[in-house]
Amino acid sequence: MKAAAGTPAEPFFLKADGGQRFCLYHPPAGPARGALLYVHPFAEELNRARRMAALQARAFAAAGHAVLQIDLAGCGDSSGDFGDARWELWQADLAQAAAWLRERTDAPLRLWGLRLGALLALDYA
Repeated sequence: MKAAAGTPAEPFFLKADGGQRFCLYHPPAGPARGALLYVHPFAEELNRARRMAALQARAFAAAGHAVLQIDLAGCGDSSGDFGDARWELWQADLAQAAAWLRERTDAPLRLWGLRLGALLALDYA
């Protein structure tokens, strides 16, 4: 799969309770048609899906969607220990990430989850 051309992702750390969360923001090409918050899968599936999620995020951005990918507490490059992560903490991470995304665009916000991330997104919605 060839990556969509466009503006490179903007990496940053979002301050959160108990530390910081690693994020990648993919700005939309042109005016935002929508906003997507990506909720990654559980444990090692996060790493296995990271490349395909990044490619899809770039494609969404090239199609005019603002995309925020966040590593939840204790996962990926975010602070915290995986053993201390809890569903409620991840829900708070999603709320904070959604608020960050809403501050940057007034486009409709949608959740995009993979495997357990889809269940977490559904519960958050």
